[in-house]
Order: sequence, then C-alpha cells, then structure tokens
Amino acid sequence: MDSQIPALKSTPLVSDSPWPLEEHSSALETALRKAVPDRKEEDWRFLDPSIFPWEEFEQAALQEHRKFGVQSQVESSVALPAVDTARLSQTLAIREEDTDAKFLYLHRAVGNPVVAYRIPGDLRDSAIRIVQRISGPAAPTIVLHVESRADIVVYHRWETAANGATPMIGRIEIVLEPGARLHFLHEDQLSATSPLYYRAHARLAENAHLDWGVFTTGSVWHAAKMTIDLQGAGAESTTYGLFCGAGERTAEHRTLQNHFCPRAKSDLVFKSLLAGKSHSVYQGMIRVEKTAQRTDAYQASRNLILSPAAHAETIPRLEILADDVRCSHGASVGTVDVNMLFYLMTRGLNRAQALAMVAEGFAEEVIRRVPLNDIAARWRSAVQQTIGNNLA
Repeated sequence: MDSQIPALKSTPLVSDSPWPLEEHSSALETALRKAVPDRKEEDWRFLDPSIFPWEEFEQAALQEHRKFGVQSQVESSVALPAVDTARLSQTLAIREEDTDAKFLYLHRAVGNPVVAYRIPGDLRDSAIRIVQRISGPAAPTIVLHVESRADIVVYHRWETAANGATPMIGRIEIVLEPGARLHFLHEDQLSATSPLYYRAHARLAENAHLDWGVFTTGSVWHAAKMTIDLQGAGAESTTYGLFCGAGERTAEHRTLQNHFCPRAKSDLVFKSLLAGKSHSVYQGMIRVEKTAQRTDAYQASRNLILSPAAHAETIPRLEILADDVRCSHGASVGTVDVNMLFYLMTRGLNRAQALAMVAEGFAEEVIRRVPLNDIAARWRSAVQQTIGNNLA
C-alpha cells in the first residue's frame, strides 16, 4: 500500500462496554476464583506472574464508575460503523481452557469502553490511527472486523505517562473476512514501571491477508500473547516485531501461528535489541493441523546483545500433524561482530556511536516494512534514543 495516506479526520466512534453491570461482577468473581498462573507452566518459566499487581486491578474492578483509565483518540479519513454488540460479545468470549483466563476475566471486570470498528469492503488506500492513553489500572480493548475486499492500514498505540506505574491488561481482536487485507501496526509506549499483559488474536478467512507489525520498549513486567488463526484456504500472514530494550526493561512475546486449512502461508520475524540490563523472552509455536496440507510457515527470532548485563531466551517450536508442508524456524542470540565494530571505529566513530549504528541497521529490517512514513520515523527515533542514550 502506498505510504501517502489521505488527510485524517477525527471520529468519536468509541463503544461502551458491551457487557451489562452484572456481567462485570460475575467476571470479577470468576477472576478471584482463578489461581495466579504457576511458574511451572511452560508460558511462565521466565516471567513471574505473581509480580503482576492483581490486587490493584481487583480494586479497580470494584469501582462504580468504570470508564476511567483510558482515553481513546481515533482518526480516520472516513466515518466508520461500529461492530454490533452480539458480534462484539462473541469475539471477546473467554474460554475456560484459556491459560490466561484470569487476566481476561479481570479485563472484563474493569470494563473500560471498547474501540470497535467494522471496516467496509469498499474502503481501500486509507488509514486509521488509534491512540489510547492510559492513566490508571486499565483494560483497553480494540476490535477490528474487516470486510471482504477492504484494504487498509491501522496504526494503534497504547501509551502511559513517562513517570509512574500504570498497570494494564489489554485485548486486541482482529477478524478478516474472505479476501480482506489489513496492515496492522501496534506500538506500546510505557513508562519503565508500568506492567502490561495483553492478548492479541487475529482470525483470517479464505484468501485474507494480514501484515502485522509490533514495536515496544518494554517495561518492568511485560507479556504479550499473539495468536494468528489461518482459518481459510489461501490465507496469508506476515508478522514482524521489534523490542528495543534498555535499562532494566523486559518484554516477553508468545506467538502462535495456527494453520487449519490448505495452502495457507505464515511468516514471522521477531527481533530484540538489548542494552543495559534488559531482558527479552520469545516463545513461538507453529501448529499445523491435519487439514492444513501444503502449508508454508516460517518463524525466526533474532536477538542482538549490546551490553554484557542484557540477556535473551528464545524458544521456537513446531507441531505438525499434516504430511505435505514446508515449515521451518530459526533463532539466534549474539553480540556485535568485533570486526564490524572495528571497521566503523576506523572511520571516525567512537565505540558507542558504532554500536548505535549497528543497532539501527539491525532494527531496520523490521522498520522498513512500516507503510506509514511518520510511524517508521517514530520507531527509528525510539531506537536511537533508547539504545544510543544507554550506550554513552
């Protein structure tokens, strides 16, 4: 899609919580009955779930005035219809087998308003920008239902104040009808002390196409679960992500590429740039069902360590039940090549400048895919500030 997007207009279409008050109370009761996830579970080997501020969220859910903590600004070149309540409730349903159910029930109990849009099939070469500013224990939600033949870009950002701890549980739900195309960009810009858990889930019908870009600078406690369900033949997804970590920030990303139908394709590359004492965890799974013959799937995790105190874990996995597929994965954790560093320093750069240049080049594989020039520039600036300032 062309990076020149029509001029933006503000649109106030933000839905109230789709659940009645008694549903919030029921969700809180269920959340309280659910145990905190166990460190023995595979998902929680590296990040301690007991550190998350559960009690703070439980108190927030008890508040009578629930519409606090999230301010949403939505800009679009056209007015957009909202997702109907019945479809919204179905999309945000919680299953008992969900391993993150305690988070999801607390998210529902807090009950912040939902940003939910239906993207018409005749909308093409357009962009929607959604910024959600978080000022208290909050449960922001975005739902996008993209109709057949639509072809759009959506940029979405969660942000907190630079100082202070602002805990969040977020949800992102994307549904692509047959032949729909979406380039979705998600960014979270958090203070170093703001813990975040979020669930992001995309469902792709026949011949739908999703490009999904993710950028974060992490926080004191940061976990994201990203699932892509390729539910129709010929569906395609391309996912690219970048964690730019410094100080003592951490980020954990768990991705699941689910193939259910024939001839679908998924490609994923996730990168981490790690300075200071930052910590990255990546856990990825490609799962191919018996019905998904002729699947083409790839997954890669690349980590560049810029400081001796930084570290990364990466765990790519495959689970293949079909016998006519092409699936592969790769992972790497390494430091800057000393020969490359020496070459740059012989050209007049000091060590910090040379490291910053290498880091920027490493990040560029992700950033160059961003279709909006101002957002690509924003992510480049974050790389320069976060990495460069911590290498001085």
